[in-house]
Amino acid sequence: MKNFAICIITICALAVVPALWGQAQDQQKQQKNEADRQSGETLTGCLTEQQGSFMLKTQAGEDVTVTGSADLSKHKNHTVKLTGRISEEGGKKSLNVAKIEHVSASCSN
Repeated sequence: MKNFAICIITICALAVVPALWGQAQDQQKQQKNEADRQSGETLTGCLTEQQGSFMLKTQAGEDVTVTGSADLSKHKNHTVKLTGRISEEGGKKSLNVAKIEHVSASCSN
């Protein structure tokens, strides 16, 4: 009887382990997706300053208001790759910058 109980417990444990392992994998994927969402979208274009506000003219010709980083002034009139969260209000796009990458010291193509 004791051996039978040990066999039942072992079988139950072996049945539960794969389910727990699969659940851990799902949580890791969810955390990675959340991290990707937080880093946001990336836009490349010419960063300019107009009346104290920064604007990015994307390669597609779109104007995007840019906020969020003290380093923006260092890259004024440069081609940059900006990563952050995009929001849209009143038909105008805005990018809250989390990361700046320098592409070129000018805005010419």
